[in-house]
Amino acid sequence: MNYSKEQERAIRHVDGPCMVIAGPGSGKTAVITGRIKYLIESTGVSPSDILVITFTRAAANEMEQRFKAMTKGHNYHVRFGTFHSIYFWIVKTAYKLDNSNIISNEEKRKMIDGILSKMSLDYENKDDIISTIISQISLVKCDMIDIDNFYSREMPEEEFREIYRRFTKEMKRFGKIDFDDMMVMCYELLTNRSDILKSCRKIFRYIMIDEFQDSNKIQYEIFKLLAKPAENVFVVGDDDQSVYGFRGARPEIMFLFEKEFKGTKKYYLEENYRCDRVITEVSSKLISNNNKRFAKKLSSKSKEEGTFRLIETKDINAENDAIIENIRKHYDAGIPYEKQAVLYRTNIEPRRLVYKLNQYNIPYTISDSLPNLFEHFVVKNVLDYMRMAMGDMSRATFLRIMNKPSRYISRNLLVEEEIDFDMLMYRARDKEYVVERIDKLAHDLKLIRKMRPYPALNFIRNAIGYDDYLKNYAEYRQLDEDELFEILDEFAGMVSDFSSFGEMFEFIAEYTELLKKQQVEEKDKKGLRLLTMHSSKGLEFDVVYIMNAVEGIIPYKKAKTSAELEEERRMLYVAMTRARHEMYIYAPKEISGKNKKISSFLND
Repeated sequence: MNYSKEQERAIRHVDGPCMVIAGPGSGKTAVITGRIKYLIESTGVSPSDILVITFTRAAANEMEQRFKAMTKGHNYHVRFGTFHSIYFWIVKTAYKLDNSNIISNEEKRKMIDGILSKMSLDYENKDDIISTIISQISLVKCDMIDIDNFYSREMPEEEFREIYRRFTKEMKRFGKIDFDDMMVMCYELLTNRSDILKSCRKIFRYIMIDEFQDSNKIQYEIFKLLAKPAENVFVVGDDDQSVYGFRGARPEIMFLFEKEFKGTKKYYLEENYRCDRVITEVSSKLISNNNKRFAKKLSSKSKEEGTFRLIETKDINAENDAIIENIRKHYDAGIPYEKQAVLYRTNIEPRRLVYKLNQYNIPYTISDSLPNLFEHFVVKNVLDYMRMAMGDMSRATFLRIMNKPSRYISRNLLVEEEIDFDMLMYRARDKEYVVERIDKLAHDLKLIRKMRPYPALNFIRNAIGYDDYLKNYAEYRQLDEDELFEILDEFAGMVSDFSSFGEMFEFIAEYTELLKKQQVEEKDKKGLRLLTMHSSKGLEFDVVYIMNAVEGIIPYKKAKTSAELEEERRMLYVAMTRARHEMYIYAPKEISGKNKKISSFLND
């Protein structure tokens, strides 16, 4: 294989610490596999002394297959694995654990659900809250933070701390560990047992890490223990592609490496073999606006100029139409759907696009599950109002909305399975203010019955007071009220054209079935790729379309600090550098009836 001079220099590095800073499409995998081969065949290092760590099992398998392909005829036993698999091997060897000790995601969710119930914490959006709690528990462990010093941004601090303590107790009671516990246990083991640490150092004499910028604190601390004192470590990464801050990954770890491993040799892979010239130039200009980064002079090895277009559209519908038109144009020109990708910041964005792709019979796959808008609790509440207006008087439906907003209606009033407003008012006759509210609700439902879905939604939000209820709920639960209102705005956009409730509910049933079908077929399907920016990392396509390049989405509205904004810029950089030949960035001027400004990043 032909290597560039800098690739060759990195491959020939043998002893001592080394860091390879590898830009997008710069051939880092070729360098890692090339160095393994060089160590074994040219310097006499035993294959069993080499440990190669990647971040996913799929990446480890791919790396191993590429290494075997370039060393055909030899059966070199090099150890390839993820941080979790290697660290768990150390832990289970020491503690006699096995896979039955690892808690499944479903078990973990049930455990946390049980804790919330015991603490009498009632959340409307329980699934989302449980996901948030799991993510924050992981962050506490990965960042090695004392729980008393952790400040949750999603719920009251003491509430989260108590959930964390109870969860930890439950895990111990059932003898379960999760992936983060593996690393905590491994760190404690190697810190307290010098004999085991010494044995591990003998086994792992040469350590190589891919995607080093994605390391979190505890992974790095264990790695340091294993690497000393020989320091035969070779790390490959790109600080500009560090986008997993929510998992504890910090690009600063790459800067720390140089300080903590004295005499580190540094090699820069700055030649991009993937992207055409204009894409490399534009993405390089973008990322150069980040302050905390290694300075690089990135250049394209492509002989082609390539295409970069920034396209403003009237609104989301016009954006979707423009993207689909472009996809079909490229397909007709001979570019398969599989070589085209639509990228977006969050997994809720392509809802309407998915529906239109189905209308145009364009095959597609979604890497991140697409949340069903109609299953979100704020929409479900509105739909319950509409169902009651249409005649659904079931006790279950009424229970879900009777105090949203609060009408002080007691459950004790609900005796029968079918609601009778006259009977309710009779039972509440000693509380005049409750009777008035029940009467008003009955009157409001009669008014809604005569409306189309869109004006009915506005009536429920404003005249009935559902928006006020959401505002109070968000404040009480420390949620972002704007996010809840955006869900309703999105719902409004999807139902604005329906002339009847029947037509709307028919659409909802069809859309829900579509999502279920999509999830079942996903594994076998081929076609256009729909990906979040996070999921696009490591992939490449001939043509890339980036949606919704507007303030509040790119960069995401929750990014407030300079560090968070720099990560958002890195995310866009990752998305842009997925494109080989053509990149189209779309910026709608209006989303869900609200004016939007083009992303400040695009001024970069």
